[in-house]
Amino acid sequence: MTTEFRIDRLGVYRRRDGEHVCLWPTFSTGVMQWVAVSTGNRPKPARPLLRHPLTYRDDGCYWASCRISEYDIVAYVSPLPQDILQRMLEALGLAEEPKQ
Repeated sequence: MTTEFRIDRLGVYRRRDGEHVCLWPTFSTGVMQWVAVSTGNRPKPARPLLRHPLTYRDDGCYWASCRISEYDIVAYVSPLPQDILQRMLEALGLAEEPKQ
């Protein structure tokens, strides 16, 4: 990608194809720093499923290639929706509960 765009915070982003995706940090020190979070309310995609999860580099490139792709992130849209934040909070709470 030739822009200076950077994914610098969790939130809703627009892909090159116009779709919106919710990104959450992977907390990885590797190349793939951001992962798309499922909203859980979308119909099944018309296209075949991708071979790789929707993971992104800080510069918005999809997966590990630098080829221009319809899946590349090109713009920040808004903060994450409240329902996604609530689901993540609940998941973190379950992860921190001691096993019985």
